[in-house]
Amino acid sequence: MRVRLTPLLGAAVMLCPSTAHAELSREYRALLAAADVRQDDEEFLATADLIATVTPGGRSDVRAAVAELLPRRLDVLRAWDQTARDTVALEPEIVQAARRGTPQVTIVDAPDTDDETVAAPSGAGTTEHDSGTDAVETGEAETPRTAHWPGRMDWLHPYHWDGRAKAGLAIDSGNTDQTNYSMALEVSRPLNGGWGFDGKTEYFYTENAGNVTRDRWLVEARGERPTVDAWSFYLGSSYEQDRMSGFDYTAVLSAGATLHALDDDRTSWVLRAGPGARHRVPTDEGGETQWVLELGSVYDFAVTETAQFSSETTLLAGPASRAEQRFKLTTAISEDWGVELGYRVKHEFDAQPGREETDSRLDFSIVHEF
Repeated sequence: MRVRLTPLLGAAVMLCPSTAHAELSREYRALLAAADVRQDDEEFLATADLIATVTPGGRSDVRAAVAELLPRRLDVLRAWDQTARDTVALEPEIVQAARRGTPQVTIVDAPDTDDETVAAPSGAGTTEHDSGTDAVETGEAETPRTAHWPGRMDWLHPYHWDGRAKAGLAIDSGNTDQTNYSMALEVSRPLNGGWGFDGKTEYFYTENAGNVTRDRWLVEARGERPTVDAWSFYLGSSYEQDRMSGFDYTAVLSAGATLHALDDDRTSWVLRAGPGARHRVPTDEGGETQWVLELGSVYDFAVTETAQFSSETTLLAGPASRAEQRFKLTTAISEDWGVELGYRVKHEFDAQPGREETDSRLDFSIVHEF
């Protein structure tokens, strides 16, 4: 169900009258954030246009707020560069510029000619410029430019993505010869139409006294779209290879509803539930597809400004049910780097013959966020 923000904006205009300061008000910034989650590029531009018509700073303030809160949406606002002028009269800035003795120059639909000279208002002072430079409107910062990849490959550009990479290594020698490797990559990005995407891949490998005791590779992908209030719906999939579990691979496809039960500055708690199909291929046997019910919980808590605790629970209920619990404590050591201590427990209610029902793992990794 598509959520329209135009009625919300109208209510904000009635309840939150314009103020004289240049910074966009908290209410309008919240509307921009809501539009980013629920609207595609065309609808987001329409919402930004409406906000620009009722705020004193016009498009300049809206552009500054988008640059601060939603930098990936700056490309959408480039359509404003082709319009005739800002939607709000510039008389207050012109008056201020005149008092300072500085000319106020506004470029209006400059034609595509070789002559780039723009005349200042009659009687205004002059300002020295280097040859070949363009005049910039007083009080408006230049929009940052990002070099994008051409064509359909642009969606892969790092500008659109957030995420983090993790790597861990432990080598024991002496009484116990053991080697542990772990690697993981987690990514997320907003998509058009209000969708959001989260993906994860991880690999764990362990050798103990020359024998492989862990060889596990996991890939997960999930798309989520908000609906109303704290509810959303999701589509999810996962693919797992685990030589030590007795299965060649396991694939799961599910869909359902998500509830954001808690969401504030320090705490987040997300619950999800939905039906799915699981296809498992035991080692040296044929595969089988079964219907399951997926139940999940993700809890995050900011312990301090530099430390965060996370708990993730997943249950696949049905034939041969499976439960998995993960705990993580991440501590930042710089702006982009940190360390993570993790503990995972996996329980198979109907394990393969000769396999343990419960498998646990303790990990220590270096984390880099991007």
